[in-house]
Amino acid sequence: MAVKAQVYDIRDVWMALKLAGYNLLWTSMIWLITSYLFNLWQWFSHGAILLFIQSTLIYFANRRYLINLETQSFGFPRSDMENSIFAIITLQPYWNLMRRKTVLLADIENIYLDTKRWTSVKKMSNGNDAKGRPKTKNKATRQIRYTLNIAGQFGSANLTFLSRQKRDEVRNALERSIRRIIGKTVDVKVAELS
Repeated sequence: MAVKAQVYDIRDVWMALKLAGYNLLWTSMIWLITSYLFNLWQWFSHGAILLFIQSTLIYFANRRYLINLETQSFGFPRSDMENSIFAIITLQPYWNLMRRKTVLLADIENIYLDTKRWTSVKKMSNGNDAKGRPKTKNKATRQIRYTLNIAGQFGSANLTFLSRQKRDEVRNALERSIRRIIGKTVDVKVAELS
């Protein structure tokens, strides 16, 4: 976290790389299949360059959380849940990956911390037994998602983090800034689900 002249600049590079990497991987696969099916090889390199630019935009939109005490604002990656069929059909959650949102600190009323833990089980092949039948074993993978939900007059936003440390950095900077600028204590609720 860098503090420069009344600005908290908290960077979450790993989450931004994850989102940009997933975008580049999946959209490249779709573009590759589309180029093959419709014989668009002459446009393949142009599309690949556009996908790289789009993934770069996703990275830059999602890499930082900016709290500016001079303008009394909080800038974060846009993560709205869409409330209309039209927004869902036009893939607004996907296009919002490349956008940022800024709200006034005075508009933030509640901050909710959420940690979700779950286990997913996969069957893994483990060779064959003496009779030639495949042997399998279950492999459990534990997963954790750290989220920070902010709510207020602007609506709400769900911010996802790969580490508890980054989530808590943003939460503490928000609380401190709101207390310093407005003089009120934000209601903070914690949900630790296992």
